Amino acid sequence: MIRSLRWRLFAAILGAVLVAVGISLALGIVLTRGAVSDTIREDVSRQAEQLASRERSGQAAPLPPRPGAPAVRPGPAPRGAIPLPPPGAEPAPIPLVVGFSRVHEILPADAAADLREGKQVEGTFTRNGEKQIYAAQRVGDSVVLVVRPDVVTSGDFARYLTALLISAGLAALLAAGAAALLSHRLTAPLDRVAEASRVLAAGGSPEPAPREQTTELAALADAFNDMASQLQTAREAERAVFLSVSHELRTPLTSIKGYAEGIEDGTIAPTEAAPIIEREAGRLERLVADLLALARLRQGVLEVGREPVDLGEAAREAVERLRPQARSADVDVTIEGAAPPPITADHDRVVQVLSNLIENAIRLTPAGGAVTVALAHGAASVRDHGPGIPDEDLPQAFDRFHLRRRYGGGSPDGAGTGLAIVRELTEAMGGSVGVRNAPGGGAEFDVRFPASEA
Repeated sequence: MIRSLRWRLFAAILGAVLVAVGISLALGIVLTRGAVSDTIREDVSRQAEQLASRERSGQAAPLPPRPGAPAVRPGPAPRGAIPLPPPGAEPAPIPLVVGFSRVHEILPADAAADLREGKQVEGTFTRNGEKQIYAAQRVGDSVVLVVRPDVVTSGDFARYLTALLISAGLAALLAAGAAALLSHRLTAPLDRVAEASRVLAAGGSPEPAPREQTTELAALADAFNDMASQLQTAREAERAVFLSVSHELRTPLTSIKGYAEGIEDGTIAPTEAAPIIEREAGRLERLVADLLALARLRQGVLEVGREPVDLGEAAREAVERLRPQARSADVDVTIEGAAPPPITADHDRVVQVLSNLIENAIRLTPAGGAVTVALAHGAASVRDHGPGIPDEDLPQAFDRFHLRRRYGGGSPDGAGTGLAIVRELTEAMGGSVGVRNAPGGGAEFDVRFPASEA
């Protein structure tokens, strides 16, 4: 069983071409046979004209026979009979001279009538069960007649058939070469993509697949290159996430372990260690919750409601839940803007989005500074007065652990996942989020939500 696509293509192309060659050969044989038959008729007519011309000039020499045919001298034909070649001999034109009074015994009545009017006649008749081709002209009281059996023999057809077979053989050889070349050209790009896929599956970085001239193969190469690029990016992001998560988990765990050992050996008082252990445990809990939320969002498991939401009320709720943290950091958090129209979103998720942004802003704003939450039609912006975000990092600001990995404790996202959750939740509710550096310093995050359908 043929399993290779290359051999399948080769067999299919060659088979199709051979079928076409076979059909062409069969049609060529039929058409050539008809052409040979027409040539024989023309030959009989030509010999009749030559014989009539000789009779008119008084010559009685026989016509030169065709190669392999017996020479027959013109003469009167026996009554009711036509001289035939010996058995097994190649059919050849037989020249005869008969009296006009006997022509009706040999030729059809309409032919005899035409000869009486001096016309040249030609056609076929049957004699002794054998179909004959004839051509006749009247010369005085005699009729010059050339007769030949109406059959196309191998001798008549051989040279034409040989040429057809040679042409068909050459066409088949050319078809085999063309099929082999075409099948190789079609499958070679597939082989390259397959090899690159194996390298990619093994964790390597294959060379980009070259674009072919055909549209389909070029589309395949583009699709593979896009997939390889995205997979490479995903692998790098996954590796970075693992490294960041391990670092984020190690730091609070090390702190908790150290304080626990200090309590155990009596070097640290429990009242001194308890707040630190509680803070680090809370940090661990928040990090794990954020990672689970991101995973559920990516899997489409986390449910997001669609209901009219008062954006002003959600902003006030987020500010109130973070009021103790803001007071502890000596940061003033204010809300600006009139109450905007309702939006279509999930109330709890909107509060979570605004809380994450406000918490980041409080963390980055120096003591004595302010954080502003500005409300507008279907949008809210949170501005801090911190150091801002470098322009080259703005496009990746919402990627998990990007700012944390680059700036460590100075990141506007303390655990490295808050901004990623903001983007995922906002997009899940049909909105969008962006960030820019404010003219007076600090970063400004803009969140937009769909307007309410009510």
